[in-house]
Amino acid sequence: MYARLYGPFALMGLMTLMAAFFMGFRYDAAAPAVNYFYNLLLYGVFFAVHLVMMTPTCKRLLYGRPEGSLGERQIYIMVTVVTWLAVYALHWPVPGPGFESPEWLRFLGYCAMLIGVFGFFEFANYDALAQLLGMPGAELSHTVGAETPVMTEGAYASVRHPMYRAAIGTGLASLLVHPQAGQAFFGAMIGASFLGFIPLEEAQLIRSRGDAYREYQRATPWRVMRGVW
Repeated sequence: MYARLYGPFALMGLMTLMAAFFMGFRYDAAAPAVNYFYNLLLYGVFFAVHLVMMTPTCKRLLYGRPEGSLGERQIYIMVTVVTWLAVYALHWPVPGPGFESPEWLRFLGYCAMLIGVFGFFEFANYDALAQLLGMPGAELSHTVGAETPVMTEGAYASVRHPMYRAAIGTGLASLLVHPQAGQAFFGAMIGASFLGFIPLEEAQLIRSRGDAYREYQRATPWRVMRGVW
């Protein structure tokens, strides 16, 4: 029963970030400026929980081992999905500039967002998603521990974090559909958190993979955008 429930929940949860970009974040030109602070605090709590749960120290305290496991991944996914849905449900509208995007620009924006979604799931088939989400009976992928091989093919031969690149690109494209302050504010926070994860994640990868990951860094020097960073 648990396996039957977890699979659909995890798959739906994986779509919630992209769905938030498509639906848009709340905006009201007459809203009080203090709403920015509230939303920053709300997202900060989500980010802090997400950040702590990915650390080897937390994994060791909760699960007795710093390496990834199916049980750890499932709890991580469930907590991340629930807390992100809470952010989306509870965030307040923010004031600032905004305008109604013309139909042709919204159309182009949706097209660009779909390209971002395809980039985010470039590696994916059902088995790959099962590994990413830690579905019961699947092998794990996308872990920082030595239990999974370093991904170096496909998009990972171009930049080291193609999923982050695609998510940030989707957020930028969403401004064509929702050109207003709320979308820009949350897009900036989400993009900054992805970029902030990279040094922490790569430090863990170096500790667990050593020379194998250093060699990958030399072969693929760009993190999220070729020629930029």
